[in-house]
Amino acid sequence: MSLDATFMKGGNLLRVCDVTLADGKTARVEPYAIYTSPKRRRHYLWFQIGSSDPDEAPGWKSPEASAVASVRLAQETFTVRRDYDPFDKQKLPVVHYSVPTHDGRQRWHDAGKYVDKQTIGNRPQF
Repeated sequence: MSLDATFMKGGNLLRVCDVTLADGKTARVEPYAIYTSPKRRRHYLWFQIGSSDPDEAPGWKSPEASAVASVRLAQETFTVRRDYDPFDKQKLPVVHYSVPTHDGRQRWHDAGKYVDKQTIGNRPQF
């Protein structure tokens, strides 16, 4: 199963994922979204609940997909955080995948609407 597919499965099942980064560090995360940044790079959005790096604080992280070496589902489940906002189009201009918010709202896949036709900087407003 691909990294994206495993990450999305974790989000769909509301299961925590164990992520290994390209630099060898590991993180335990709640998977929330996959998106393309304004610089046209693919990113994961997760809430990090643990890390092999003792100096790294828990919180929202959005690493480039290229920095992720592996994703594995854990048994632990999570509840969607109230501060999760997939509708922030400044931070998440093009969403490929997102879990529903705590109140059930969801931003659906919107990349096909304009990514291949225009630059992100000149995208239409939705």
